[in-house]
Amino acid sequence: MSDQDAGWCQRAGSGDAEVRGSMPLPPHISRIHTDSPDEHYAWLASRYADHHRRIRAQARGFEFLSETGALGALSFIRSRYLAATAYAEWPPVAYVLAPHVYSGRCLLNWKGREVRVPARGAVLIPPDNFSMLLDTAEYAGLLMPLGVVRRVAEETTGLAPDRLRFTGLLPVSADAQRHWLSTVDFVRRGIYSRALEPPLLLAAAEQAVAASLLATFPNTATIAAQRRPRDPATPAVVRRAMAFVDAHAEEPITLTDIAAAAGVVPRTLHQAFRRHRDTSPATYLRQVRLARAHDQLRAARLDDATTVADVAARWGFLSPRRFAVYYRQTYGRPPGQAPHTGHLAGGG
Repeated sequence: MSDQDAGWCQRAGSGDAEVRGSMPLPPHISRIHTDSPDEHYAWLASRYADHHRRIRAQARGFEFLSETGALGALSFIRSRYLAATAYAEWPPVAYVLAPHVYSGRCLLNWKGREVRVPARGAVLIPPDNFSMLLDTAEYAGLLMPLGVVRRVAEETTGLAPDRLRFTGLLPVSADAQRHWLSTVDFVRRGIYSRALEPPLLLAAAEQAVAASLLATFPNTATIAAQRRPRDPATPAVVRRAMAFVDAHAEEPITLTDIAAAAGVVPRTLHQAFRRHRDTSPATYLRQVRLARAHDQLRAARLDDATTVADVAARWGFLSPRRFAVYYRQTYGRPPGQAPHTGHLAGGG
């Protein structure tokens, strides 16, 4: 537990006014702190209508504290039960949660077996049926949509999204747990400070969380990665190659360059494009460069000395005549008649 988490827990136990909500919270943070079991139930019903939970509170001292920070597809949740035992039954859900149990007792019943979370251990709350018992427990972790995890599993292993299954709830190793907790702490700080709010950073964080989750808790994607061929012609290969082409179309890139960026050999890259796009990498590169040439022609001024041949050469078309054929096939007119430009010399 980080120092910030420890301070949060101490304030929770002391009834600090900040935790009880007298100070305004940022809009991406929500919090409840109550000593009323009824208020606790009402809050749960508003947040988690898809599961049933009941508590057995001790005669005195019951408290429930929960705080959530959310950005994009990521939510950091930390909760604490004092003087109470909570039992929950969950149906299949569309998200995964992997908390770190700081204190108390946590037991799960999943697929007919009991899973005991060790002291200060991490555990996966699976997206399928299970039940859970929390006894005076305190925990915190990250929640994210199952769809994001499935997408990352497909991109990294080629496993079809509907074939992702978690096969265990505890980390595969102590090192894996440390890496997961480090990821959680980084994302927690990024959510609370809003440092992860820029879209590109948030997308990268979602990718990192999903990858760390898959590396930490046993699943069928891990098995697929161990069994996959050396050069799998998967959709993820095509996506990586297309992204590289889009970013480097202006440069003198080769098929070998594209294949290296996609993490495969050229033969596999060609197979992947044929299988998933019904085209070839070279054709896709030509299409991207043709679109860039089209944009340049549209932006040309009437008094500009730029010719169609200049633009064709600029984008790697050795033959202006062939360029004109490709252009007409794609845009339905000669390149010299590109809209908003008037007539350019050598229009074909």
